[in-house]
Amino acid sequence: MSEAPVETPTEKPVEKTNASQAEEGEKKLTNKELKELKKRQKLEKRAARKESSGIPNQADEKAAKGKQKSQQQQQQQASHGVISRGLKQEVNTLKKVSLFSHLESKEQRNELSLSQSQVTNIIHPAVLSLTLKYSGYSIVGSIPRCKSMLRAFERVISEYQTPEGTTLTRNLTNYLGYQIDYLKTARPLSVAMGNAIRWLKQEISLISIDTSDSDAKAQLVEKIDTFIKEKIDISDKVIIQAASAHIQNGSTILTFGQSNVLKQLFIYNHEELGKSFNVIVVDSRPLFEGKQLAEELCTKGLKVQYVLINSLSSVIQDVDTVFLGAHAMLSNGFLYSRVGAALIAMKAKNANIPVLVCCESIKFSDRVQLDSVTLNEMGDTEDLINWNQLNHVKKSSVALRKFIETHEEKDQQQQQQQKPKVKSGGAEPTLAKNEMPLKDWKTNPYLNILNIMYDLTPPEYIQKIITEVGALPPSSVPVILREYKASTV
Repeated sequence: MSEAPVETPTEKPVEKTNASQAEEGEKKLTNKELKELKKRQKLEKRAARKESSGIPNQADEKAAKGKQKSQQQQQQQASHGVISRGLKQEVNTLKKVSLFSHLESKEQRNELSLSQSQVTNIIHPAVLSLTLKYSGYSIVGSIPRCKSMLRAFERVISEYQTPEGTTLTRNLTNYLGYQIDYLKTARPLSVAMGNAIRWLKQEISLISIDTSDSDAKAQLVEKIDTFIKEKIDISDKVIIQAASAHIQNGSTILTFGQSNVLKQLFIYNHEELGKSFNVIVVDSRPLFEGKQLAEELCTKGLKVQYVLINSLSSVIQDVDTVFLGAHAMLSNGFLYSRVGAALIAMKAKNANIPVLVCCESIKFSDRVQLDSVTLNEMGDTEDLINWNQLNHVKKSSVALRKFIETHEEKDQQQQQQQKPKVKSGGAEPTLAKNEMPLKDWKTNPYLNILNIMYDLTPPEYIQKIITEVGALPPSSVPVILREYKASTV
């Protein structure tokens, strides 16, 4: 008697509740959902009409194309994502010296270049090849880098096409901005490059809107040519004429690394003025820029002595004058140059030897800096690790390269002959140390590698700065800055 009344009321309310829930779900549609339903219904009606009339559905074609594009983009993003994740892991695990941890490393610049892979279609081929040369140190030096950049910009401007709906003065600056950002991924811009870029953007802004694109591009290319001639070529000639008075017959000149204007100065005094003097080229790791300078001076017939910076104290006593190149001259009179220049200037000051700096006005900066920690360039740490005692001289000549190769082959044969026989089950003894003892430095928690590119030389160590404006003390750098700005306006 109790089971029958229990079964009948349970089944019917369940059906009612399901139906009522469906009705309530239909009634609870929001305004947005109702609009979407109406749009879908309209699209379905249009598609049905087109199908009945025989017209292909464009929406389906667009959807198919969109799917193909999305699949391609997903594949590209996946491939780039794998590489970028690997680079990010390397960057995150990168060991840095705490004092220089704020400086951008080469690994971080590589990550930036990879993240810009989606805009490589707007990067000009001349800029792509130039970036590779910068990153591989094929072009080294502030002036050579600036000159090659301006020559590349000439090609970029001459082949530039203004998009529809815009003007050259508005769009060309943005287009050059992509090229400049890509150049920064190889190495930071030098002071001379920054000054040249600011001048070029100013010249672009001064072009009239009524000027045709062909005329505007021709004017810009011509202005770049005159800028290179006036600010670099003619400036170097004036500096050489002024600095030649400080080189005497029989004197001994010391220089550090390689400077383009100093190389021209030494060759001019030897060939044109017929002076006989000795040149001591001091060099340092890891770029060994002084080797190229020493080789070129020797081919011109100059007497050259090549030493590394650790032998500076042995040769400084015989020096009459020290000539240094510059990466930049700061407004407070400090010299910003290749690391090691401050040490040479300090040793020369202690020995009462005059220190002269040859620097173009395009290298002068408004920046004030008191140490080489705040702003600097971090070189590749692997350049200090992957180095062999014989590898750095293999570029000098073919004969020396052949001698080194035969020497290495003989060493390998001797090692194989002297190698003792190992009994079965025994471990093979190691005859020599690891060729690169610091190659596992990343896994060593007690070791960090630091490779900075520049240092600061205080103005009290510098006697004179020779520019195209004149020979002035370091305290007169603001005067030269005013002259440079007045000439570029």
